[in-house]
Amino acid sequence: MSTIKYDCRWTSEVDDQFVKDWTYVERSVFGKFSDEYIKRKYFENIYGDSLLLVAYLDGKAIGAYAFWRNDVNGEKAFFSSDLCVMEEGRGKGVMTEMINVIISNVPAGGLIFGSPNTQSYPGVKKMKWNCTPLYISFFVFSFFYLREYRQKMPLDYAKWWIVGQNKYHIKRGRHYFLVAQYSGTNRFVAFLLAEVDKETAIMYPRYRRLSLILYRSQKRQWYMLRGEPLYHIGWKCDPRKFPYWKVDGFGDE
Repeated sequence: MSTIKYDCRWTSEVDDQFVKDWTYVERSVFGKFSDEYIKRKYFENIYGDSLLLVAYLDGKAIGAYAFWRNDVNGEKAFFSSDLCVMEEGRGKGVMTEMINVIISNVPAGGLIFGSPNTQSYPGVKKMKWNCTPLYISFFVFSFFYLREYRQKMPLDYAKWWIVGQNKYHIKRGRHYFLVAQYSGTNRFVAFLLAEVDKETAIMYPRYRRLSLILYRSQKRQWYMLRGEPLYHIGWKCDPRKFPYWKVDGFGDE
């Protein structure tokens, strides 16, 4: 009879074999995760230790998961990140059990949030996470965005995580914002990441293209685009308290 075991550790407690197993699963499923990216995300984290989990089927690593330390407004918080199961582990309840195990290791008072992909969203929804949709909206007037998102991205966070050459800044009135233009995206469309201070903005070049600026809104607006929303989730907390820029997709490899 097959045996599935779950090993959950803080990043300060892992050994080389554990990291090798975790990385093997992530790369097998997602086809990425460079050593530099893993080091920066989990071992040079400005907030402290993250939780990593590996699931083993008869001694072979077949599942991996992480609660990435990503504090919000001085509160200890963890972003549900990099959840994956290899083919031989699917259909056995591995994903659900990994979520249960890693949640049980979060210290009291720690907030848990995330932004699942289309494969994992049905599972977390079934487990009764709080969910809120984020719609793609036009950045028509800055006060619409500022009324919805009051948290600026701190300079230390930008220096640590918002990296790469595809980030720029724009200025609207007295306010500065970071925008990104991802590869494969229409060259006349950019995506707004966050409001920032001038000191943070000038770390990145000025965005000078005449483009549509889009952002993720928690509200259905007359100026939103059609399409499936992205979901933010929170475990026993309101996901609306976490700004959209607190997601791992902006720290490009």
